[in-house]
Amino acid sequence: MSLPKQDNTRFPTSLLVLFVALAVGSAPALGGELYVGVSAAADRLSVGYQKVVDNTNPQNFSLNQGQIFRDAASGAGFGHSYGFLGGYRLPLSVTGIYVAVEGEMLRHGGAASGRLAGVGTSDGRNQLGEVWPENWSVGQDRSYGVTARLGAGIPFFGTWFGPSIYALVGMRRLNATFKSGFTGCFQETPCTSPNQLVAGSEDFSESSRGLTFGGGLEKRFGSLALRGEVRVTDFSEAERVSRFEDVFVTVPITLQPDSISLGASLVWYF
Repeated sequence: MSLPKQDNTRFPTSLLVLFVALAVGSAPALGGELYVGVSAAADRLSVGYQKVVDNTNPQNFSLNQGQIFRDAASGAGFGHSYGFLGGYRLPLSVTGIYVAVEGEMLRHGGAASGRLAGVGTSDGRNQLGEVWPENWSVGQDRSYGVTARLGAGIPFFGTWFGPSIYALVGMRRLNATFKSGFTGCFQETPCTSPNQLVAGSEDFSESSRGLTFGGGLEKRFGSLALRGEVRVTDFSEAERVSRFEDVFVTVPITLQPDSISLGASLVWYF
C-alpha cells in the first residue's frame, strides 16, 4: 500500500481542530486533566484486493500481447490489538459535557486472507500475462492515531456522577504486511507441462492512513476510569505497481482495507 489516491482526512482534521479550539478556549475558566492508560480490543479486518496484468507494452510478444486482465477478491479475518494511550480531557460545562484529545499506539495480531481465482485465456489461467490463481493475506502490524472525543455525563439517579457517553473521530496510520503465493509460467512461449511452471511469492510492508469513527461509554472510579467502545476505521485505497521489464508486463495491485474493533481501556487521571 503506497500513498493513498485520495485524501479523505480533511473532515476529521477539522473536527480535531474544533475540539482543540474548544478546549483551549475553555481551559482558563474550567481547567482539565491529563491521563494515561492501556487498551485492548478485538478486531475484524476486511480487505478488498484487485490485481491487473497489463500486456499492452509494444515490446510484449507473449501469447496475451495487447490484453489487460483484471481480477478482484475480498477477504476478512479476526485479530486483536493492545497498546498505550495518553491525552487531555477538559470539561466544558458543569453538566458533564467534555472534550478530550489523545494519542495512541497499538500493536496488532491477525490478518485478512483471500484467494484470487485468476483470469486469462488458458485453462489454468497460469500463462505469462494472465492473472494467476493466488492466495493472499494482509496482516496488521502496528498503528498510531490521534482521536478526539466529545462526551456528556448520563444522569444517574438525578445526579451527573454516573457513566458518560461519548462520540469519537480520529486519524490512524496502519503499518501492514502483504503476502501472496502463486504458480505460473514465466516464459513467453506457453508452458505445456507442470514442471515448466514456477512457484512465486510476494511479501512487502506498507503503510496506510485511515479515518476512525465510533463511540463508547466511560465510568470513573475516582482517578481511575473504565471505557468500552466501538470503532470503525476506513483506510484510503492505495496502489502498488510492479513492472517486469524482462517480459514487458506491468502489474498494478490495489488494496482497500477497513476494520471494526470492540475494545476496552483502563485510564488513570492525574
